[in-house]
Amino acid sequence: MLRYILPAVAAVMIALFAAAKFGYGHEDHNQPAANAAANTASPDVARTEANPASQPAAGLTEFPTIHPMIVHFPIVLLIVAAFVQIASFFVFRRELGWMVVVFVLIGAIGAYLASYVYHPHTTGLNASAERLLLEHELYADYTVWLSIGGLFAKVMSQFALKRAWWSEAVVTLLLIGSAVAVALAGHHGAELVHKEGVGAKGAFLEMHDH
Repeated sequence: MLRYILPAVAAVMIALFAAAKFGYGHEDHNQPAANAAANTASPDVARTEANPASQPAAGLTEFPTIHPMIVHFPIVLLIVAAFVQIASFFVFRRELGWMVVVFVLIGAIGAYLASYVYHPHTTGLNASAERLLLEHELYADYTVWLSIGGLFAKVMSQFALKRAWWSEAVVTLLLIGSAVAVALAGHHGAELVHKEGVGAKGAFLEMHDH
């Protein structure tokens, strides 16, 4: 049954993404009266805004850090892995078990890269931003180690222990812990960007290796 369900889900997702191209649900949000007046006063600007495709594409080197582009993988995959692990107690234990292994493997790699390889260094933060950064990094560390622990536990349970109930329970606790940790790390990261302005256009970042 799983071989019919997964292609159907994939087809629905592809259809939704294709339809989204023509949705334009937020087009009015980007046209406040002040911008409309400015575009009317400047025909060149109006032509540019009316045709976003004419804007030059930004390359990776133009971003102050690629941390935000990596960190979304562990946020999504580790949270989904925890739900899939819970579902595997009831249906498709072996098949969903394989999905958990793959999701957690990619999520753990992404968490490690985002936390230790491509995590930007900051400078000039105020006390509030420093507190948020410490909490963000603390939960990022929890995410890395809980996801790695969950990965090893799942591999052992899936292949060596034949998905014994107690080993699956250990896996579930570790993956729920990693999902909570990555959610909290992401929340504090969003606070740093949107409340404190850290990282926006390179603000408060040391612009060197990463």
